[in-house]
Amino acid sequence: KTPMSPQTENKMNASQTSTSSALLKGDSCQCNSIDEVVTTYSSKLPSRQLVQDIRLPNIVVFYISINNFNQYESRKKFSVDIQLVSYSFLIRLVNRTFNLQSNFTLIAKEASAFMCNIPVTNDFDVDGCIMNALEENDDATKQQSSVEFIVYVYPRAKRQIQSDTDDWCILDETGTNSNDKDDNFEVIEIQNDSILVTIKPKDNRQESFLQKATGWLHGSANATSNSCLTKKEFYQMLDPVTGRLLDEQAFRQKIFDNGCDESIRKIVWCYLLRVFNESMTNDDKKEYTVKATERYNEMKTAWQNRYKLNDSEIIALENLIQKDVQRTDRAVKFFDDKENSSGQKLFQILMTYSVYHPEPGYVQGMNDMAAPILYVIRDESLAYACFCAIMRHMTSIFHPNGIGMNRRLDLLRKTIRAIDLELWTKIEQCDIGNLMFTFRWLLLDCKREFPFKDTFRVFETIWASLPVDRFELNNDNTLSDRDDLCPSMLCNQHRDSMLSSISNTILSSRSSSPTLEDAQSSLDGCDSGYRDEQIPGLSDFNSRSQKYENSTCLTSKSTLSTATCVPLGKWLIHFSSVDDENHFSDMFTIFLCVALLEQNRSSILQISPSNGDSDDFIGSYFTRLVRQHDARHALQLARNYHRQYVLFQMRIKQLLLTDN
Repeated sequence: KTPMSPQTENKMNASQTSTSSALLKGDSCQCNSIDEVVTTYSSKLPSRQLVQDIRLPNIVVFYISINNFNQYESRKKFSVDIQLVSYSFLIRLVNRTFNLQSNFTLIAKEASAFMCNIPVTNDFDVDGCIMNALEENDDATKQQSSVEFIVYVYPRAKRQIQSDTDDWCILDETGTNSNDKDDNFEVIEIQNDSILVTIKPKDNRQESFLQKATGWLHGSANATSNSCLTKKEFYQMLDPVTGRLLDEQAFRQKIFDNGCDESIRKIVWCYLLRVFNESMTNDDKKEYTVKATERYNEMKTAWQNRYKLNDSEIIALENLIQKDVQRTDRAVKFFDDKENSSGQKLFQILMTYSVYHPEPGYVQGMNDMAAPILYVIRDESLAYACFCAIMRHMTSIFHPNGIGMNRRLDLLRKTIRAIDLELWTKIEQCDIGNLMFTFRWLLLDCKREFPFKDTFRVFETIWASLPVDRFELNNDNTLSDRDDLCPSMLCNQHRDSMLSSISNTILSSRSSSPTLEDAQSSLDGCDSGYRDEQIPGLSDFNSRSQKYENSTCLTSKSTLSTATCVPLGKWLIHFSSVDDENHFSDMFTIFLCVALLEQNRSSILQISPSNGDSDDFIGSYFTRLVRQHDARHALQLARNYHRQYVLFQMRIKQLLLTDN
């Protein structure tokens, strides 16, 4: 392919830039330095659909069966980070899991027609078993084969072993070959004799004084120096001719990891909220913007005419919304201009939404969610479309029946208890276990807890973490589609989405994992105990696993090819059941709330149960901290928790779906 000349490339970039110039205006959408948030771990949002084929390239699933005097005693299924796998690891795992007190030999049961039993005595044998199992996967039925290791138990006394001992593991006189505390892996037992084996998290391994001093908060996580999505990088994600978004997964991943530059935030938010989709060309986006404005003005004029006719319903709604708009983010100059034009736009967006969405109608707090959108988007009709998308996700949270809010409160209690039992115990002792002081956090996605412009990065990170179908329109030719400014209804375009409505949720193989460098940086500088030498056949194993990348429509080559191991905390045992869609969609907000609590952990632990009304005390404490929390550190810790949660859920699904 002939390289493009600099002049030609500049012309194409200039042409492409001009087509979206209307979406990039608004120099006042500036963010301060804290807006450049760094991340610890990446997260990818796979599908909730329980498909029958889940392959994580760097995760190995195998069985271990115990045969004592030719009788099978127990059988367990394991999901293991491939970075851990070695012969010595298997020996330690067998001793630790089954608590053996005798010598044994390890045999691999081959799944071929010959059903051969192969002695396993070194790393080469282990790698060979794994690679053979991968090759035996049945592409027709898409069922994944698993390795099975059989442990033949023998008497402890060495003199009782009657043949060559090279095939046997001989225990030392204390009855074990290693100390559990010295193991570089952690065992997490889940349901149905299924066990996850993961790299031991850093906070469970010995740290130097400097590492402890530089670590932050209770569950410290390492930061990376990755920058946010720049304008140049964003345009490289678009087709240079049509302007279509080429890889929505990679786009959302980048936003989740590091956010975006303020110069492209307007168009980025339109994509995140699915107001624009990956099938829309530059011409489609222009056409949509024009027709969305026309339709929005029609709806706005309709309720304004009712207001002129003294419609009591419209007048009551107008009084309710105006009271909230007048006190929304008044410290921000954009909403405190003399003409009050921004406030009027915000009022009209909320009025139009409430009139055309009587269920749930207007609820206090919607003004807080709409204000940042209007600030960034500036165009009133596009801001309305983006707000409708947000409300499709958050309607249950704002609904007067309280079901969505109670779900979030229950999830937050469960998560605090799982991650920080000491903190949760203190909360219960102070009789504030109802967590009503977090109501504002959960309702507004922590919008008031950070400086105004920092909430931009917080919001876009949350939106990128969500399944795309949380923002999808019905596309069923109903009035609600047209009232929400659905692109397919306004532009009559053939909406050939490359992502299904469930393609960006938590349980598909379309997941991303950090690179090998990321995984290594998440460990301390001490001797890790992992196999540092070139593992025979391991690179071949990874390359062979990639041939299955196209086995489902949800697989992302760019992410699976770099997948590697990430330590999982034992707190995840409390989430061993596969969560439903609503639970997963709430989890990043939940982890963000936990991060806020961790930032204030020492102050909460100092609360005395004898202080009187602890609800008032803790409520007043966090009221004083409005817009003062550190968004950078909160997002960093929330991403860390969310990353572990996503991988844990995927590995559980892989275990449960593996053919027995």
